[in-house]
Amino acid sequence: MVMERAIAVAVLAWTTAVCRAQGTDVRYYPEDLRQDLELVRTTLHQSHPDPYRYHTKAELDRTFEEVGAALATPMTGEEFIQAAMPVFRLVADAHTWMAPPATLTRAYEHSEPLIPLELAVLDGALFVDEELKGFRSLPSGSRLLAVNGHTATAILATLRAALVADGGDTTLIDRRIEREFPVLYRRLVERAGEFTVDFIGPDGEARTQKLFALSADEMERSYTPKGLALRTWRLEEMPDIGTGWLTLGSLDREVVEGDGTAPEKFIMTVMETLRKSGAATLVIDVRGAGGRDLGMAEQIFALIAREPYRVVQSMSVRSLQAPDSYKYAAPAAEFYASVGGSYLPDLNGVMTLRPDDPRLEMVKPVGRAFGGKVYVICDGLTREAGAAFVMLAKRSGRARIVGEETGSNAFSFCGGRELEITLPRTACILHVPLTRFVPDGAPSGPIDRGEMPHHAVAQQPWGLVKGKDTVRESLIEMIRELR
Repeated sequence: MVMERAIAVAVLAWTTAVCRAQGTDVRYYPEDLRQDLELVRTTLHQSHPDPYRYHTKAELDRTFEEVGAALATPMTGEEFIQAAMPVFRLVADAHTWMAPPATLTRAYEHSEPLIPLELAVLDGALFVDEELKGFRSLPSGSRLLAVNGHTATAILATLRAALVADGGDTTLIDRRIEREFPVLYRRLVERAGEFTVDFIGPDGEARTQKLFALSADEMERSYTPKGLALRTWRLEEMPDIGTGWLTLGSLDREVVEGDGTAPEKFIMTVMETLRKSGAATLVIDVRGAGGRDLGMAEQIFALIAREPYRVVQSMSVRSLQAPDSYKYAAPAAEFYASVGGSYLPDLNGVMTLRPDDPRLEMVKPVGRAFGGKVYVICDGLTREAGAAFVMLAKRSGRARIVGEETGSNAFSFCGGRELEITLPRTACILHVPLTRFVPDGAPSGPIDRGEMPHHAVAQQPWGLVKGKDTVRESLIEMIRELR
């Protein structure tokens, strides 16, 4: 047993050393960086379905030239990613980005020492949601002032600048910071083993606390999440206010089915349960829900549809052929095999889905669909299929939307199958979506933002202190008052 543990420790140490050697510490010569940057450029031009939405091709090429000229000294993979950020900000597509080498990403996921904090971004400030270790020394709801001398304002600005949203979306980036803070802090702020945290507690008193870094695996072993482990899809009946609360934590079919839920059967069960209970109101909570398959949005909307509907009015791709960089990509043969006879040449060098394609047909509502009042809750992490459902629910007039703007653009967004290209010199991984979707109907807000809610409601700091979902509490109170 002792020998096995020694071997395991040795393997972990070796893996960590390899990971660091392939992205954290090793520096790549400028000529290698420029060659990888050129591969990024050609891939975007050849495969991205909407790369010139906010800037012209000439402006994008000029930015590539400026970035390439600035690659004058050796850089690590992480430094290269940040140096290339002007390009990704110009494209302004949340699905177009570069990740660290796979070995380094695995180290972040398992062995790299991280700051054990889960934060909430509220009103432009950072608040402690949870401390990700067994012993909690920072009270939930505390406002972060500084970490190791880095002010909270500077930390937030650094993290925001390193992430890209669709167009001018303001919510996706902050929600990603909440979800990924320990890794983002390690990647972008500092690599530290201990942290002096200055904060203001919920009682208003300024304090300082020292924390020690933990790996993600160590956090998982020592941290007990709040509440019970619940299914990704679940229906809660609230007979006292005549309401059903349907939580859909993901619209990724693999995630849902992996949780033991058959989507079609579940939706039919919900319809029957609501009918038997006589519920007058249904809340559909899709905060944090995303998924590549927009057919999931169609299935969910069937639950509340009264009129014929469709999710998208158009789909387009850049090319029916794989790009020159495909030899470095994870296989996507099924995508290129499926688009051959489905798309026709259109303007601006793109290929548009045939108008007679079944995905553009109107879907008839089912007779058992819920006919009462509907609220949909969304946030910045409501993306792709989740965002498409929100758009359909709002534009059809079938639901009132509560929460934040969605993380996918309201006018059109890119997603679906992605190319994942491992750049040959730095081993950084380029992600490029292959399909542009235009949702049915028209957005009521700015065309460079996500779908806007009817009622803008955000989590409040006092809810962190008490472990309360204040968005949920506010909506329940409104439903109760309107009965």
